[in-house]
Amino acid sequence: MPQALDGAQPSAGLTTLIATLVFVLPLLVWYRYSEQIASSGGLFAFVEAATGPPIARIQAGFWIFSYFLYLVYTVPFIAYDLVPVVFPQTTSYRLLIDVVLVVLVMAVMLSPLIVTLSVTAIIAGSQLVIAVLLAALSLIHLGVPADSFVGHGNLAAVLQGAGRTSSLYVCASLPLFLGGEVRGGGTAVRRGLVWAFASVGALAVTAVFPLAHANTSIINSNLPGVSLVQAFDGRALVVLVGIGVAASVAGLIIAEFIALSRLLGAVFKRPNRQMVLLISALFLVGSLISLLNPTDAYSLLLKPSLIALWISQVIVVAVYPWFVRHHRKVRVADAALAAAASVVMLIGLYTAFATTGT
Repeated sequence: MPQALDGAQPSAGLTTLIATLVFVLPLLVWYRYSEQIASSGGLFAFVEAATGPPIARIQAGFWIFSYFLYLVYTVPFIAYDLVPVVFPQTTSYRLLIDVVLVVLVMAVMLSPLIVTLSVTAIIAGSQLVIAVLLAALSLIHLGVPADSFVGHGNLAAVLQGAGRTSSLYVCASLPLFLGGEVRGGGTAVRRGLVWAFASVGALAVTAVFPLAHANTSIINSNLPGVSLVQAFDGRALVVLVGIGVAASVAGLIIAEFIALSRLLGAVFKRPNRQMVLLISALFLVGSLISLLNPTDAYSLLLKPSLIALWISQVIVVAVYPWFVRHHRKVRVADAALAAAASVVMLIGLYTAFATTGT
């Protein structure tokens, strides 16, 4: 998240606060969809209810393409870009780490669902602990700079930074794909969506606003959290945070793996287990192909993955008025919400085109 502040660091608090509040718009659209729909199809089910299967399949196609690429390029990213920062001695073993990670991810996904979800929950919990530690470290060593919530005359930079930062919340839609399985159905999904976003948003603002007074080398580093710890604390915490960051990225792989299996099951009307096996096979093939050029897999695949992701997200919020029309008369507020949420997603799409390296 700190890297998204490029040009807006003096207003880190204001930038992050705006980004969090702005993303409430698409979150509200998802929430309103889920008042009527709780399905393993997640976003696909929303679009299908709004416009019918043809457009929904297009949306699902972009989403599947995006997140499958994510699965493939994120493992080498952990092995080649994350782990060596904390453990430089592992540089010679990056290929082995890559292979081991692929095996571990597949082992977790092919385990009984309770095991898969438990591992995901443990990783999520540890990620929360690490985030709290980083927030505390920022506050202790950088203070409570109230001027972080002031624009300092750099409104354009603040708005651009807010747009980039807001896009980091997009993975909040992943729990929607468990709507058909979670106890409590749509009610549980909506509560989880709101509380998770509120907690993460509050923690993000708390952790980031002190960075207005941080050294720019921390902000611009590949792993700002690790750099922050290196600047103010000992080696033990550096290792803990580094492992936590790598584990959180791996946990996101598993969460997206789960969402992909549920989505494919909903699209093709097949059991989830069959889809897990299919994705595992494709993931293995994709991972083997990535080993042909693991150092560049991330930079080569990130841009098309993000572009496809934002296209899929734009479709979901843009068709919201058609969903409303099936239940009641569309109001000006409904169209305005869809338009505003679409702008948020289009900013993400623009950012993917304009700033992501190829």
